[in-house]
Amino acid sequence: MKLKAALLMVLFVSALFVVPDAQAQHQLNFEKIKTLRGYEGDVLSLAISPDGKYMAAGKSDNAIVVWDTASWRVVATLNEDEGDVNAVAFSRDGTLLASGHSHNKVVLWDTATWKRTAKIKASKTVNALAFNQDGSILAIASDDDDGMLWDVKKDKPFKKLKGHNRDIKTVAYSPDGTEVATGSNDNTVILWDAATGEKIKTLKGHSNNVNAVAFSSDGKYLLSGSNDNSLSIWEGKTGNFIEGLTGHANGVCTVSFLPHSHTAISGDCVFLSGPFGIPIRETDDSCKLIVWDVESAKKIKTLDSDCGLSCTVVSPDGKYFVAGYAKGGRFITVYERK
Repeated sequence: MKLKAALLMVLFVSALFVVPDAQAQHQLNFEKIKTLRGYEGDVLSLAISPDGKYMAAGKSDNAIVVWDTASWRVVATLNEDEGDVNAVAFSRDGTLLASGHSHNKVVLWDTATWKRTAKIKASKTVNALAFNQDGSILAIASDDDDGMLWDVKKDKPFKKLKGHNRDIKTVAYSPDGTEVATGSNDNTVILWDAATGEKIKTLKGHSNNVNAVAFSSDGKYLLSGSNDNSLSIWEGKTGNFIEGLTGHANGVCTVSFLPHSHTAISGDCVFLSGPFGIPIRETDDSCKLIVWDVESAKKIKTLDSDCGLSCTVVSPDGKYFVAGYAKGGRFITVYERK
């Protein structure tokens, strides 16, 4: 009897910790609070500063627009004649903003003055950027089969990432800074040792281009999104495959984890044009933003969306989820977590 009572007590205590968290995940509510419009050029990339104060958007008209997230007013517009701004990333101390351009350049900006501090020559069109923990190294993904780790302080290459055989479209550092993940048009994800640039493992399973990779904030999971309309869940440290996620009817172009959780939001890349080039609203089988519980590999819900999605970002405190649209829409939608 005593053993039975003890087991019941263990189950009861476990339920106190597990059930509320599971319920919290399934009660996630994101409400549209603002739409930012009136800017020339497609919205191609988004980033929010580590303190949550600023949001930067890279556009197809060579410009980067920076908003104050408290008021959602523009505080700076940065122009560099280097083509489409396909990528933006803040250093983790918030002192630098990096922008990646279609004319084979990466530009570094001082966030105190919004002045350019450096310009880096890339091999080809830049697709994605990610800073390491202390902001000393910038990972650069471009239309090349070699990735680049750039030493920001010494202004020179640190390591090359050699292992893909087609263009690299996405890059992410693990939360502890020990690993780098890249996704490529060769349908693979590669995990790299961030200190040596050596390949740890090639992750195979997608049947089309890999457009997006993201680590959970505890590093337990790595999520990848592909043009094969699916996401794959991998172990963050080993790269071992866990499970696939299906639910999108189009290629998955964005993946974002909510901070301090195993909840992620993915978006598909499709543009359905209506009259006068206006994107068509969401339908049952297109233009989806899906919220996932990665721990259980289950879909939580679908968010109201539009077609023409190009990029997403989550604020560091998880308060805001922001989606950028291109291909005729040219707007940004801000969702607030309620």
